[in-house]
Amino acid sequence: MYMIVKHAHLTIISLTLIFFIINFILTIRGSDKVNNKILKIGPHILYTLFILTFIYMVSVINLYPFVNSWASSKLAGFVLYILSITFALKWAKSTVWRTVSFISAVFWFAMSAKLGYADHLKVSSQDSGVYIELGQSILTSIC
Repeated sequence: MYMIVKHAHLTIISLTLIFFIINFILTIRGSDKVNNKILKIGPHILYTLFILTFIYMVSVINLYPFVNSWASSKLAGFVLYILSITFALKWAKSTVWRTVSFISAVFWFAMSAKLGYADHLKVSSQDSGVYIELGQSILTSIC
């Protein structure tokens, strides 16, 4: 079950980035397609599924945010990613600030991905026998 949720989690992450890039391009162009129902509701559904899969995975491997620095860093990276997206698509009024926010969102996405795929530390779960390789990265030192 863990592997199914993990792959769903990774797919959801990819879809959130794709939705963001599409929305960003349409926003920069000033297109009316930004108001498309799928482009408005889709990311919120994906973020909800992302959080649910994150909660399941950290509970299976017994790494909880605010207790474990790795899980806290992943959660902080996600929050900063969402804030950067919100700034790029809604709050920023000029193209310069939208572009800066886009770069920020991609940066936090990459840092969270780097942390997720780091392999410096091996942690095992007694309950499920799942072995996951974790590591320290720039995001861990920032948070």
